[in-house]
Amino acid sequence: MTGEPIHLSNEPSPFDAVRINIEDLFDQAKGFLDGEPVTSQAVADEIGALMAEIRQAEKAADEARKMENKPFDEGKAAVQERYLPLIGNTTKVKGKTVLALEACKSALAPFLKKLDDEKREAERIAREAAEAKAREAAEAARAAASDDLAAKEAAEALVEQARKAEAEANPLTNDRAHATGGARATTLRTVYRAEMVDPHIAAAHYWRTNPTAFNAILQKLADDDVRAGKRTIPGFDVVEDRVVV
Repeated sequence: MTGEPIHLSNEPSPFDAVRINIEDLFDQAKGFLDGEPVTSQAVADEIGALMAEIRQAEKAADEARKMENKPFDEGKAAVQERYLPLIGNTTKVKGKTVLALEACKSALAPFLKKLDDEKREAERIAREAAEAKAREAAEAARAAASDDLAAKEAAEALVEQARKAEAEANPLTNDRAHATGGARATTLRTVYRAEMVDPHIAAAHYWRTNPTAFNAILQKLADDDVRAGKRTIPGFDVVEDRVVV
């Protein structure tokens, strides 16, 4: 005898142990739950005892799962913890990259907004000038007599000027304020957000246009109230059910 521990190669793993137990209990449950109603206290007690065993097996399986997951969970948590100060972006932690980018965006925003306003104003002026030339050319074309070649030539020259003015204005539409220096330019983006000003009108609107989602919100509010102990809720019947626990 060497005194070394003996390892049995056929000993089931923790997972196999709980799997075998649960599958056995499941087979037992199928024997009871064959569609026939329970008609005696003895059968009810047997099912109750089986439920207790199933709960114990479920608890044991969950504990085995946690033990098997523990090294991975701890390793993942340690990695997350190391990276949070660098790139984290949660309600509790903002990493250095997040803070730095937010500061950069805050610094650039006023400048890019001013520059973009100037570009949009230049676009507006160029567009209005092009439209004015187009109107002038159209008016000259209408006024030129069919047999007045000089007038027709002058009108055609105005049409060409209008085309050039339009061609000069078009590129300004895509001329956006930006900051370069990396793989992609930093620009302004138009975003929209909804700001509620009248909840009653808003509620009436969504009740008409999206009743399914609106009713789900109402149901959740009512369910929360019932769980909190309320038994009278306007617009709802609080129904009492009896469930097996």
